[in-house]
Amino acid sequence: MSFPATRTYRHGARSMTTTRSDSAPVPPRVRVPEGTVIKILRDHYGLDVANLETLAGETDHNLRARLADDSSVMVKVGRRGTDGAAQAWHWQHTLIDAIARKAPDIPVSEPLHTTDGHKSVSFSADNTGYALQAGRWLEGRILADLPSHSPHLLQELGRTAARLVTAISELPAPNPQATHNWDLLTAPDTIRAQLTSVTDPEHRALAETVLTWFENEVTPRLDALPRANVHHDLNDFNVLAIAPAFGEQRISGIVDFGDALRTARISELAVAGAYAMLRKEDPIRSLADVVAGWAQATDSEPVEIDVVYPLAAIRLVLNAVTWTHRSPGHADPYARSRSRHTWPALRRLVQIPPARARILLHAAARLPAPKTTADLTDRLARTPASPVTDRKALAVDLSVTSTVFDGIQIGDAKGAHRAIHDTAGGCVPVGPHLKSRFTHVARRRTTTAPEPATLHLGCDLHLESGEAVQLPHEGTAQDPAGPDLVIRHELPDAPVFWARWRGLVHTPAPGTALAAGDDIGHAVGPVTVALFTDRAIAYGADDTYIPRWQAPSWQRISPDPSPYLGIAADDQTAAWDITRVQTSREAHFGRSQRSYYRRPMNLVRGRDTWLYDEDGLGYLDPINNVTHVGHGNPRVARAATRQLHRLNTNSRFVYDGIARYAERLAATLPDPLEVVFLVCSGSEANDLALRISRQVTGRQDIMVIDGAYHGNTSAVTAISPNRYKGPGGSGTPATTHEVPLPDRYRGRYGYDDHQAGARYAQHVDDVATSLTVQGRPPAAFFAESLMGTAGNIPHPDGYLREAFAAVRRQGGFAVSDEVQVGFGRTGDTFWCFESQNVVPDIVTMGKPIGNGHPMAALVTTREIADAFDTGMKYFNTFGGNPVSCEIGLAVLDEIEERSLQQNAAAVGGRFLHRLRELAEQHEIIGDVRGRGLYLGIELVRDRTTREPAAAEAMEISERLKDEGVISYPTGVHDNVLKLKPPMTITDEDVDVFVTTLDGVLHHG
Repeated sequence: MSFPATRTYRHGARSMTTTRSDSAPVPPRVRVPEGTVIKILRDHYGLDVANLETLAGETDHNLRARLADDSSVMVKVGRRGTDGAAQAWHWQHTLIDAIARKAPDIPVSEPLHTTDGHKSVSFSADNTGYALQAGRWLEGRILADLPSHSPHLLQELGRTAARLVTAISELPAPNPQATHNWDLLTAPDTIRAQLTSVTDPEHRALAETVLTWFENEVTPRLDALPRANVHHDLNDFNVLAIAPAFGEQRISGIVDFGDALRTARISELAVAGAYAMLRKEDPIRSLADVVAGWAQATDSEPVEIDVVYPLAAIRLVLNAVTWTHRSPGHADPYARSRSRHTWPALRRLVQIPPARARILLHAAARLPAPKTTADLTDRLARTPASPVTDRKALAVDLSVTSTVFDGIQIGDAKGAHRAIHDTAGGCVPVGPHLKSRFTHVARRRTTTAPEPATLHLGCDLHLESGEAVQLPHEGTAQDPAGPDLVIRHELPDAPVFWARWRGLVHTPAPGTALAAGDDIGHAVGPVTVALFTDRAIAYGADDTYIPRWQAPSWQRISPDPSPYLGIAADDQTAAWDITRVQTSREAHFGRSQRSYYRRPMNLVRGRDTWLYDEDGLGYLDPINNVTHVGHGNPRVARAATRQLHRLNTNSRFVYDGIARYAERLAATLPDPLEVVFLVCSGSEANDLALRISRQVTGRQDIMVIDGAYHGNTSAVTAISPNRYKGPGGSGTPATTHEVPLPDRYRGRYGYDDHQAGARYAQHVDDVATSLTVQGRPPAAFFAESLMGTAGNIPHPDGYLREAFAAVRRQGGFAVSDEVQVGFGRTGDTFWCFESQNVVPDIVTMGKPIGNGHPMAALVTTREIADAFDTGMKYFNTFGGNPVSCEIGLAVLDEIEERSLQQNAAAVGGRFLHRLRELAEQHEIIGDVRGRGLYLGIELVRDRTTREPAAAEAMEISERLKDEGVISYPTGVHDNVLKLKPPMTITDEDVDVFVTTLDGVLHHG
């Protein structure tokens, strides 16, 4: 398979030293003959060893011993030094015993006892003294071997670190003053002693920057840091995880207690967090996840969280410098493996000032927010502010959710600009703090790239270029923050704060005392104002936009500038955000009304093939066959709006729209299909088809294809195997008769059977004939023209032709359900049934007919329609109302004028080709199939057995969503990713989907 199979771990090990030696040479790694190890394990442990596998290690000789019974044990061999490896191991065993007692669910490798009751064996080889110990083998993969780390796993890492420290914190250490070269609190000395080995100027500069951080951020707080015993080496080689393919990652082992010592308690979190940041595009978010997990398991003092980031950074510098010093040019493979990701990580970290990291980690640790922010907001709200300019400032919602931009398409910057100023009516429009902007949206990303920054930090004033800007409150100009003006404010009864003004020219010189109303510059476009209660943040946070996950952190130290500008603070308590929406759904919807995804997004806008949530994050939508001609289609919107202004009424009145639409729709269908019944949903259309079939034929029995779905009314649920045979279903009704699903991947007749269509159709003939022999001939055979909910399965050539003929021979009707696949979606024909060279007696249609507007239709022959008229009136109040008809006409115009059927053929063909190329790289893809823009990707756990990968399909869909691509499982086994995008999809959209899916499958 494309994702790595579960592998056993490789981890390093060090024997703890009790004195520091910054530049002393590291002793060579222990290497003991395998025969000696096997003999000791046999003689002293009674173990029958089949073979040994050498594992990585810094100094000790680490091995996996595979036993004759297929089990394994961990073996460690170390030198007996001055104090002896056995003595150091006694301390480690004490720690492991404490963990086993106090936190037994933390997986550690308990030492095995020898046959005479000892936990290690001393021996000599080559005139050198050694000690050997065997321990329980822990299954899993080291974190360094995982292609990605889920937030859940990183939080578990933090929780595990906290619980581990709690379990061992108060044990008496053999030497409380012991230290070693990896001790974080003495790391600067170790680094400086080895820094001459770092010849790369950039690397030296990175190290010096972090050393400065340590001096400024850690050294003043050292005495205040609580002490405890810690493992002190939860690096990515010493933590194991179980990572099932597309399953939940979880920690399965903690190894190597060789660096355990008594030191600052928070060092445990810093080391774990340091290695969690490796290979991450957004390292500070990974560290925040680890900190969040730590906070879930233990309380931390603010001073501890203050130093986590600089301590984590110094650990990475210590790693990089140490291995550069020990192995110049990285000639040693172990040295290379331990440091090759460290310098790139440090390059990212130095872009994140400690002050900024501190606020993010305080929020992650759930420390109380500084009271100064609330105090400042209260103070400013009670103070009339001077106007920003000689015009009044007016709060305007500029977010993606705002009604200001209704009628403006995403990406129309000029239209958005006009709408903003028209709304303000001559006032200065001011956008809200920490909300999205309609003009600044981005595709959502997580693992492969940092989450886009879409929330605006501060308020933006949309001024005319050159317009003078005046200071609302007295203050003092500070040194500029790059091109930005910083004003220090010290108002009565308020905490000191700093205002950062961006987008001004000709600003006052540093040190200038300013009164309220003084000019502070001229606008060169939108002017952004952000407030900070921390001077370091005012200078260190140069963002105009921040990612959503950081918003709670910024709220702690960056108050809403609205009161500062003389505007009422934005009240977001009533906002219909995702939390409020989900709460309301849970309170007022039934549990059966399920939404997509475990972690859904709150969608507020759409355009073509893209959807956007409340925070301006975009999602490619390749599954919405409802919005056939694209989300937010302007022609459809104009048609609906225009007709709503004119007339909307009961469809029993006479108006030209219904006649024009019926004529236009009928013209798309082959003769003799000409009589149109307009309804409101595909379910309603199929319900009417069922009623017509039974009434006209006088029969009750209906034939359907296994796995089919025809709607949600009581009547059509009874002819939908997907529902009545699924969870909560009541089984096959007496009048419903199934024929096998013509599935060439899983069915009896496969892709290699050129007669598959005729062979599957023979089952239709057999069932229809049998029913007639029983005296209950079928009223109709309902067939989706391409099986949708059953798994996006195209019919084999000739299937519908012979199946329809078989039913008609018994006097039944042939009903084509085109609710999902009609209107040119399959590319080669306008109606999917046409690709099978058939004309049904009744055709039903829905979903794409109105581009999301609730309308549907049934079209049949004049003969059948007349036979249905027995005197009982049929009408549908809303079906075919004037607004629906105009929308339907607009959809047909779009399909024709934009050549969307041709687009379905071209782009759909390329889509299918690219997916089949992808299947060659990923064994989890068992089958790729479809026509035009109706495709399916069937996922399996094994290509030979074709075991459905249902759980994996759901997890892959969740991960795709997190990467900004919408997908969802369907099919009889819920293991098929459905693809039925808006017809406006482009080749670029296809590339986004395929590339993203490829990445998700590679990461497993």
